[in-house]
Amino acid sequence: MSIKRFTNLFNQEKRDQLLKNLVDLDGIGETQINSINSFFSNQTNVRIIQNLINELNITNYKIKNTKGKFSNKKLMFTGGFQKMSRSEAKAVAENNGGKVLGTISKKLDFLVVGETKPTKKKIDQAKELKIRIISEKDWDKILNS
Repeated sequence: MSIKRFTNLFNQEKRDQLLKNLVDLDGIGETQINSINSFFSNQTNVRIIQNLINELNITNYKIKNTKGKFSNKKLMFTGGFQKMSRSEAKAVAENNGGKVLGTISKKLDFLVVGETKPTKKKIDQAKELKIRIISEKDWDKILNS
């Protein structure tokens, strides 16, 4: 994530596109998305943030670990997991060199499906795009191998 990409939140059209992707994140709902939109729609807030950006020395975020079980792989998670939260599963993937995506696309390597309430639409899209689907049981096997 770069500061330039962050400043896309200042532009309504770009903000709308970014906020669409937040729906797929665990723990983010419409209320939070509406709050973010409202905050960045306020020009006083934007001016304060721009002044902060000018004063601070902000470095771009970089993925720290590029080596691991999921090196150079893109993953997505759906459903609830028995042994860990989805947030923990995402952190495990990133700590093992993977990148977690928020939407199904051809770029995705794996869709990891939790036991509880997985999104059928995501599973169907993954099948259609021939993306490898990993069950929670297989996910655990990969982590413990």
